[in-house]
Amino acid sequence: MYDAPAYSVVQAAHYVGLPTATLRDWVGPRGLIMTPKPKNLSFNNLAEAHVLRAMRRHHKLPMQGIRKALEQLALIHGTPHPLLDESFRTDGVSLCIEEEGRVVNLTRKLQTEMREFVDLYCDRIQRQDGQAAKLYPFIKNESADAPRHISISPVIAFGRPVLADTGISTAVIAGRFMADDSITDLAQEYAVEIGALEDAIRWEMLKGKAA
Repeated sequence: MYDAPAYSVVQAAHYVGLPTATLRDWVGPRGLIMTPKPKNLSFNNLAEAHVLRAMRRHHKLPMQGIRKALEQLALIHGTPHPLLDESFRTDGVSLCIEEEGRVVNLTRKLQTEMREFVDLYCDRIQRQDGQAAKLYPFIKNESADAPRHISISPVIAFGRPVLADTGISTAVIAGRFMADDSITDLAQEYAVEIGALEDAIRWEMLKGKAA
């Protein structure tokens, strides 16, 4: 279920906020994310891309350093998805500081900032029995208080984005809004906050642009 092919590269790139070309470089035999099929990602792959984005986009850690860290973690913990291993937040971030046999000179402040940023992304992944089970993607700002209005889980709506805690598809919400249903009426019908509906509509509109 968690490793079953479920998302195209274009879909997954939108869900985690990446350019499609970037995610294509990350998956496959030469990338850092091993997918069940060449052009399809699993839920675990989606969560991996979410975490990897934190390391590359904000701190631009070298891919070679990240690759070596993941290889070491995979050997130590015997996991096929080291980016999702619970020890990654402690061991993995430190290992990624190593590059080509040397330690990259990082100040303590930068090390702290890097760990905090990776923690921010990891906290958007809900676990169950040690397994990454649900992802709350960022919609606008990437901060600790960013709302969790949208969730993605392989056991809900066939792994498609839904309004968190409802199971209501974001595509359905956006479709009804485009068909002239007001946000106020939708909020009353579904008993959800207007802000959550606005994020669902924004999410679907951004997906259309990404495609």
